Amino acid sequence: MALNAAAAATRARDAVDPRDDAFASLARGTAFLRAQAAQPWLDQPWAERDRPLRARVIGNWIGELDRLLHVLLDSAALHAGRPATAWQRNTATKLQAFGTGSAGSAARLDGLARARATFRYTHGAARRADVRGGSHMTVGWTGPGGTLRRFRIGERIEMGSAALIEICDLYDELAAQVVRAPVAGTKEHGHQGI
Repeated sequence: MALNAAAAATRARDAVDPRDDAFASLARGTAFLRAQAAQPWLDQPWAERDRPLRARVIGNWIGELDRLLHVLLDSAALHAGRPATAWQRNTATKLQAFGTGSAGSAARLDGLARARATFRYTHGAARRADVRGGSHMTVGWTGPGGTLRRFRIGERIEMGSAALIEICDLYDELAAQVVRAPVAGTKEHGHQGI
């Protein structure tokens, strides 16, 4: 009798979709950051003495959302019978390989990766242009006119509550796309689909 109960518990545990946990973790992360966006300090001017801590916190927030999306993508790939791509560090590339996302989301995710590194390592001073030898760095949130914000190399990047909410919206939408993605059949081809 105890053996049957243990086997039933194992089957129940195995029946849980790992995407659910990963999706819930990402949703908790965006909910937390939405609550942070309501805090008044985020929209206050950045004092130089506060810049290192403030930039590090914001860089870590963006990095955590990115990591949670990575976990969700790996869980969804395993659920679909595809190998997880934990080795893939670029979220936009990983999302494209999974078959979700768009060119617009790829540009935003690449911009967020640049912004994250800028906040973490240079206290928000734009140092890495979009292209080698370029004069501007594009980040993953929009500015006036709805286009992605661009900063001159050397310019200080600041992010307010509206940008943080926009980033949360992006990650929530991408997570929903990943969870809704149909399970594709496995291919009988080599690793390049040939």
